[in-house]
Amino acid sequence: MKKSVTLRRSLAEEIEARTGARGFSSFLDMAAERHLALLKAQEIVDDHTTRLGEFTAEELAEAEAAWRGE
Repeated sequence: MKKSVTLRRSLAEEIEARTGARGFSSFLDMAAERHLALLKAQEIVDDHTTRLGEFTAEELAEAEAAWRGE
């Protein structure tokens, strides 16, 4: 879908310097997808803490170990 967006010049120039003119849209598409994934993950965390309270030290340690592949 084609949309028109406004970006700060410095940001647009830095993206284009890294991707070239042809990779600009792809870069923004991937950035938006990644940001949406982070927002969804935050919603999961917020839901958990609302229903069950803050994560325990054990839960955090287990999550960190899983993140490292342990």
